[in-house]
Amino acid sequence: MPDIRPYDPTSDAATVFALWQEALGQTWPLTRAMFEHVIHGPATRPDGVNFVAVDHGRIAGFVGTASYGSNAGRVASGCIRALYVAPALQRHGIGTALHDAALGSLRRNGLTQVQLGGGLVRFWPGVPRNLPPALAFFRAMGWDDGFTAYDLLQDLSGYSTPPDIADRMAQLPFRVGAAREEDWPALLEFEGREFPAWSDAYRDAAYLGDYDDALLAWDGDGRVVGALLMVSPRSHPARTDAPWTALLGSRLGGLGCVGVAADQRGRGIGLAMVARASEILRERGARYAHIGWTGLVDFYGRLGYAVWREFQISRRDIA
Repeated sequence: MPDIRPYDPTSDAATVFALWQEALGQTWPLTRAMFEHVIHGPATRPDGVNFVAVDHGRIAGFVGTASYGSNAGRVASGCIRALYVAPALQRHGIGTALHDAALGSLRRNGLTQVQLGGGLVRFWPGVPRNLPPALAFFRAMGWDDGFTAYDLLQDLSGYSTPPDIADRMAQLPFRVGAAREEDWPALLEFEGREFPAWSDAYRDAAYLGDYDDALLAWDGDGRVVGALLMVSPRSHPARTDAPWTALLGSRLGGLGCVGVAADQRGRGIGLAMVARASEILRERGARYAHIGWTGLVDFYGRLGYAVWREFQISRRDIA
């Protein structure tokens, strides 16, 4: 059996990244900077608990985990960010040993539910559908297929908001625009009330000074009734929801955490925010706009976003 030990970022980083490229690089190539950004977790609270498998003195596999979803200071949920084994050493029990080590670590940290993929900083929201061996491995480990989520993509080089949507936006009794630093107290109060699971993502952006990466919708009384979060080539490098610049180029932007107040939904605010965010991302130099971890394919499709990759979202209780 392999020896499972904690990942050492000082001595293991180069080998573990090279192993990623060997095992996954043809399908999911990464830059080393992006790889390390994800496995270390958010800049404001690094959360990566990672392990390597050593077989006959050689690092033969890696698993990365994270905890998230804090509730009143108590974390209950976590994820396996990635698990991979050197191709020549697969089917020798190394993946199983890493999987068990990951679940054991998460359980010892008090977590009660675990997801494959996901987390605030992530590679994937679930198990990629274009990695059939990974799907088969996790089924063998007792995970079900769960449900499908999608990453969407839009080429912004020729983007313009469809005229019918632009006309509707002009008639809305709301103002939509990029946030200023002084808008953030009201924004964070809105997120804490309406979408508490997204609050940490907004706090990270504020901590790194990306105040105008939030797009807000205000009603006629100046009340925040909607928000989303953008990332563009000019954003702080410690922020990204899409690390796939090796696939899509350095001019990669994205948007997410799109939410409208419960009493204001169905009025076109969400679509108006996404349309304006797409325009802003193009203005800020993004060639592509990425939307991760969504099931709203038809909603975003109204603005030209299309499915880029598919993922199986699977969760299990470990209490």
